[in-house]
Amino acid sequence: MHFFKYLNFVCHLSKSIIALILLFFITSCTTFEKADKIYINGNIYTGIESDTRYNYIAIKDDIILSLGLDTYHHLIYDSTIIIDLNNNFTLPGFIDNHTHLMWGGATLRSINLKEINEKDRFIQAFRDYTFNKTDNSWIEGGNWDHENWGGMLPSKSWIDSITLKNPVLVTRIDGHMALSNSAALKAAGINKFTPNPPGGIIDRDSLTGEATGILKENAIDLVRNIIPKKTNEIKDEIFNASMKHAASLGLTQVHDMCSWDDLLTFRRNKDVLTLRIKGYTWYENWNDLKMLINSEGIGDDMLRWNGLKAMVDGSLGSRTAWMHNHYLDEKNSKGFLIIKDTIQFKKLILDVDNHNIQLAVHAIGDRANDWIIDQFFQVFNSNGKKDRRFRIEHAQHLTQKGINNIINTDIIPSMQPYGCIDDTRWMHKRITTDLMSRSYVFNTFIQNSVNLTFGSDWDVTPLNPLEGIYAAVSRKTLDGSNPDGWYPEQKISIFEAIKCYTKNNAYAGFQEKKTGILKEGFYADFTVLSEDLTSINIENILDVKVMRTVVGGKEVYTKYKTGE
Repeated sequence: MHFFKYLNFVCHLSKSIIALILLFFITSCTTFEKADKIYINGNIYTGIESDTRYNYIAIKDDIILSLGLDTYHHLIYDSTIIIDLNNNFTLPGFIDNHTHLMWGGATLRSINLKEINEKDRFIQAFRDYTFNKTDNSWIEGGNWDHENWGGMLPSKSWIDSITLKNPVLVTRIDGHMALSNSAALKAAGINKFTPNPPGGIIDRDSLTGEATGILKENAIDLVRNIIPKKTNEIKDEIFNASMKHAASLGLTQVHDMCSWDDLLTFRRNKDVLTLRIKGYTWYENWNDLKMLINSEGIGDDMLRWNGLKAMVDGSLGSRTAWMHNHYLDEKNSKGFLIIKDTIQFKKLILDVDNHNIQLAVHAIGDRANDWIIDQFFQVFNSNGKKDRRFRIEHAQHLTQKGINNIINTDIIPSMQPYGCIDDTRWMHKRITTDLMSRSYVFNTFIQNSVNLTFGSDWDVTPLNPLEGIYAAVSRKTLDGSNPDGWYPEQKISIFEAIKCYTKNNAYAGFQEKKTGILKEGFYADFTVLSEDLTSINIENILDVKVMRTVVGGKEVYTKYKTGE
């Protein structure tokens, strides 16, 4: 009898010990899951329209530990940092699906012709820029738009007398046309006898045959390739200025259409990145990229290089976009294909796909879009079905066949909504009403469950995603000619526009399980705004300010600290 009592006592004691061990284990785990940082008193939108709004977000290392309402005290330990959001609107960090960081950064320190709307002011801008310039260095940058002063192209004759010592290469805002002065043309060996390069045009005086200074597409490289290379120090300065600018606009990630040299700059600054970058380097560097991937892999979630960029055609503004029909204002031109060797290109994209590298191809004209879609279909037929997520960069002007093909495949249209309110000031000069009705078809894609993605093409259009969102939901042309919106049936909602700058862009970069929405276990990438985008008047979107930008739990921009 005593034995059984003893045995019963031992059993109870064992259960108590086990319970204590379990309690200790649970307590230890709970202690481990304390937050490094908690943002409280927020109006937190997860990126899912129907989802609960939260008022705190807790972070451990670079990951979202928890989202919740009010009860966050159990996540606090001695060193937990508490930050008050002051009820500001918080949403997933903006992702720009198409940038040129080094180009945009360079324009921050170069001559800026973007707002010029008269020939005389164009000339005066060069006079002002060169006034204190004592060396013979190159003048670059530009971002001029001849449509701002009626459509007359600038000429070397406008600036030659001002820039005698300084060679000039200043690009049109779209990057597909540029102006050089006589000094630059001479340095490049361009004269009246120089033939047009494949995929490029040297504009010539109709009477003398002399180069006017205007270069289109691949002809720009004749001059660009002789410009002295920037030092690594200058490149790093440009890159860091770009990242700072991006952070101030609420951007936590970009997909950058970069040169090989740009990618080397990103890699050199890998330890100081304040922005997640997925690089799409130029297709002519495919062998270099393969070697890099074979030796080092594809990078990490701060800097990846598992993308390749190509271009089929030019731009509508430069009349180099490849169209099925002639331009209305240039009857002898349909634009052109700028791929230098189509046979080699077709082999290349098959090889890229075999290596599971994502391909992003610039196509603006309706014929260009049809052509690249045909090439994608050939890849589908040759390599079979898989999750490849081919991208068409811009996808601006489409045939109905092109629209249907995008809807019925996993091809991703990577579009720039600001172009919709900018180019539409003069688009009617170039193309028919019929084609315009199939241009910038945001809502058509949304209604057909296409993964529509948005970016800026900075420095072609502003890097600010709020300006892109405004453009997508209003479609009001910059000149005020369409107060109800240009083809208003293609407007989308504010929720859809946010999704195109966050969740959809994450998917386009194969990161939908890591970022794009605010969720436990996802990266702590988010943006804090002064106003709730989902409830304000559309016209007030452009007045909204970025208060904080957080990447991987680290604040890379804080308005009250910078005073901006």
